[in-house]
Amino acid sequence: MQVAYFQMAGAGKTRTQDALFDGVAVHQTKLHKARLVEAPQLPLRLAVADGLFASPAAGHASRFWMEAFAAADDGGARFLRRTHPLFCAALAENAFGAATTFASLILANGTATVCNVGDSRIYHINAAGCWQQISHDHTVLAEMIERGEAQAEGDYAGLYSMLAHSLAADWEADDFRIFTTSLPLAAGEALLLCTDGLSDALPHAQLERLWQAHDGLPARLEALRQAVRRVPYFDDCTVVCVVHDG
Repeated sequence: MQVAYFQMAGAGKTRTQDALFDGVAVHQTKLHKARLVEAPQLPLRLAVADGLFASPAAGHASRFWMEAFAAADDGGARFLRRTHPLFCAALAENAFGAATTFASLILANGTATVCNVGDSRIYHINAAGCWQQISHDHTVLAEMIERGEAQAEGDYAGLYSMLAHSLAADWEADDFRIFTTSLPLAAGEALLLCTDGLSDALPHAQLERLWQAHDGLPARLEALRQAVRRVPYFDDCTVVCVVHDG
């Protein structure tokens, strides 16, 4: 397995509200260019979180969840339900409503279990470099599509992309939805976790083109980072990826 990541603050920002666990350490920094992770532990555990800019102490919210995930033995739905009261106890008094998204991966014995709340995403990338989103966006539009009130291929106003669910430091906000699934990871395939600084900045076709145009995991991630950096007013962006190199 190879693991690499990058992280950067949005245009004009001095700090990021994203946080990352790369299998070894938690990161929350203005800039880490694409780099390999040395000796990631097995079973492999990766996660990203995107503190919501409209909430107080957003960066503290995302870091809390990455540190909690790094210290835990699991990382799925039970972990999220069990940890939410601790999150509220830590932040609600001084930063009520602090909120973040969450996406995690646990890879053991060739099978990956993934989990997300909000719109931080997890992609499966096959050996040919084709990307498939396997996480679920907990947005207003996604819920409307589930209820048959909107069409997946429709063109809707930006307000429909607002989050319907996140992890918030609010004792009563314990009904957040969690998506989880499992899948095998074969030789030559990859799983990539990202905050919406990547998925909102670059269209699906461009993600695939950049991945397929470069060789090696660090080069591919750095190509993604540079492409995001060229987008006007780009947002905080965090990506971590594991490749089964056979």
